[in-house]
Amino acid sequence: MAGETTNNNEILIPQLSRVWLAPVGTPAPEDATSPMPEGWFTVGLFTEDSLKFNAEPNFEQVRSAQSYYPTRTFQTQDAATIEVDLQQWSGRNFKAVYGGGSITVVTPSGGGPKHFKFAPPRVGGRTEIAAVIEVIDGGKHYRYMVPRTMQMEGVSKDLAKTKESVLPLRLAVQGGDDTDAWYVITDDPAFQPPVPTITAISPTNGPAAGGTTVTITGADLSGVTAVNFGTKPGTGLVVQNDTELSVISPSGSAGAVDVVVVAAGGDATKTDGFTYA
Repeated sequence: MAGETTNNNEILIPQLSRVWLAPVGTPAPEDATSPMPEGWFTVGLFTEDSLKFNAEPNFEQVRSAQSYYPTRTFQTQDAATIEVDLQQWSGRNFKAVYGGGSITVVTPSGGGPKHFKFAPPRVGGRTEIAAVIEVIDGGKHYRYMVPRTMQMEGVSKDLAKTKESVLPLRLAVQGGDDTDAWYVITDDPAFQPPVPTITAISPTNGPAAGGTTVTITGADLSGVTAVNFGTKPGTGLVVQNDTELSVISPSGSAGAVDVVVVAAGGDATKTDGFTYA
């Protein structure tokens, strides 16, 4: 098929995965491979097929008498959850699964080893935690970063003789409109933003005083963050879509200058793309 791109290296097989937890506000890792910062702990072993990250936006639809189909769809809420069944029983994991709680030391009156009492949180006492899901596939690493999350489901444990009893961790992502509720950091080269290209510039000339509205067409322009005319940045950048943007030329000296569009994936240059009169 024309234009079809196939690459089996972009198939993800989670060969190894980990879940990390920490108090809210603990510094997050800056990349996908560096050691986790101080304050994070791993939940340890969990069942091989239980780890899930679910993004669950909610939508409403407007229906009109003139159409059999919705005439407009709009998003009303956003939500995301983490699910995993923990195989390791520990005080930290119990507090994570029950949304908090307390652990106290019990010393038997008759002597002997210490005992420990776990009490789940009371109503209104659940606490938020931060979470990181780490997935490794050969040389590719992914980290799902969740600054705030909370256990918001009941806990049901099977205590059967024939299999291990797991702790069901079910976390609902919390967030605010001023921050990212969750995000992914990866070193997967498939995520490299494309380098933009310039096909045409119109007009190709303007006064030395600047102020000319210039339209640039090309490809992969949606990620452009700046347009330079020679050594000076243009102003009023408006990215219309992936193939067109507009910018206002700065002042310059008479003669031709290169036009450079700047993007995360790389810069594209149109040599002598604009001429000052």
